[in-house]
Amino acid sequence: MANKHGQTLQIPLNNSGDTVGITIAEPTGTTADNLPLSTWGASFILAEQLHKIDTTAALQNAHLSKNGEKLNPIRRPPVLEIGAGTALVGITGAILWKTDVVLTDLPKIVPGIAANIAANQAILSQAGVYVQCGTLDWAELETLTLQGPSGNESNALKPEEHKFSIIVAADVLYDEDHPPLLQKVVSTWLAPGSESRFVQSYPLRIAYLDIIRELWQRYEEAGLECVQEGQLTGDESWDEEAPYEFCVWKWKD
Repeated sequence: MANKHGQTLQIPLNNSGDTVGITIAEPTGTTADNLPLSTWGASFILAEQLHKIDTTAALQNAHLSKNGEKLNPIRRPPVLEIGAGTALVGITGAILWKTDVVLTDLPKIVPGIAANIAANQAILSQAGVYVQCGTLDWAELETLTLQGPSGNESNALKPEEHKFSIIVAADVLYDEDHPPLLQKVVSTWLAPGSESRFVQSYPLRIAYLDIIRELWQRYEEAGLECVQEGQLTGDESWDEEAPYEFCVWKWKD
């Protein structure tokens, strides 16, 4: 795992070497699923790859209604991060794609997400984007609860009313129960249409290879196809020795 406390991380914006500094803190004593709140290696890998993923069509369609009218992106945010953790990927996506994002995780994690949104508010404002956080229980997918500005639950999104053109997820695959849950999350919340994208990264741990194979099979059975994939190695200072894989999925034509 990569555990870098309270650092400003330089994330690439393009292939020309331009970067953006994103501040990420990891509150001590915060756990979910018996895991500490850390910025795992897959999050760094995916954040650094986002600029190489073409999301232009997905974001263009996200801001238009079925009648071609422009939607309010704050009320209809185009991008969702699931299992956000410290929210490095989602915050990077908001700045890079210049679009509004919803960051979700379990209730115990949400305050840490809110703190990292606040820590990056200046650069988010400069990019002209609005980032919200909230709770999405993978076992109860009917409601995504958003947190209000003062930390209270403010309102909710429902999949029959709004779906996301882009969903991102980093290192959320570490249990044999996760493939069916992840497949349901994507099937429920990813907007229809071949322009929509689901982007995921995870370490290729030997113990999890069967789980990864099951995950791919379930995605394909749900009507998704992989359009981009790659494998990368992590920083030598990280505890994780396994290579990392990222993959980009879309609905089949």
